[in-house]
Amino acid sequence: MKKLLISFIFIFVSLQIMANPGFRDLKPGMSYEDVIKICNSLKTSNSTMNIFPKGYSKCYGIDNIKFQAFGLNKLSMLSLDMGPIVQSDGSFFSKLNNLVVDSFEEPNIYLKMKKNFDTKYSLDYEYSERDRQLFNEGEKKELLGVYSNGQVALKITQKKQDSYSKVLWLYIEYRDVASAKKFLKKNRPIRATLDDF
Repeated sequence: MKKLLISFIFIFVSLQIMANPGFRDLKPGMSYEDVIKICNSLKTSNSTMNIFPKGYSKCYGIDNIKFQAFGLNKLSMLSLDMGPIVQSDGSFFSKLNNLVVDSFEEPNIYLKMKKNFDTKYSLDYEYSERDRQLFNEGEKKELLGVYSNGQVALKITQKKQDSYSKVLWLYIEYRDVASAKKFLKKNRPIRATLDDF
């Protein structure tokens, strides 16, 4: 009876992990060993500790996305470095480019991911126009679009390109349920309304 109960608990936990959002079969909640089986480059150099290395790595042989894992003994957060956001300036050439490019090949990676996530996950909140203005002025470090009770986030940051300019950069973050709750508590915006004045 005890073996049956343990087997049932293992199956239940495995199903919960597989229900978590993630990239392909890399899902928050997985054990360190299972993550390493999928993506060996996320293995730490210290074989005695089940902690993920710092920095981004390649996984699945993909060249245009970098992966970083966080957690001790299990994957609590997976961050994907999607690279720079190509800006569309609305010019004739930009519109012409959008006509030539397949609708599934949106040149702006942020718009492509946002469109995908809006259909796939439920939106919790996203940045406001005021947030965007503060971000442009350097008063905010990141812009967030948060989905599925904090388990999925689109994060825009600014990376210094040279001493005079910055580039918009996109990250996608996947969290387990416990990390998502902490993330929501810390990052959910509390905004004033016009009725407050």
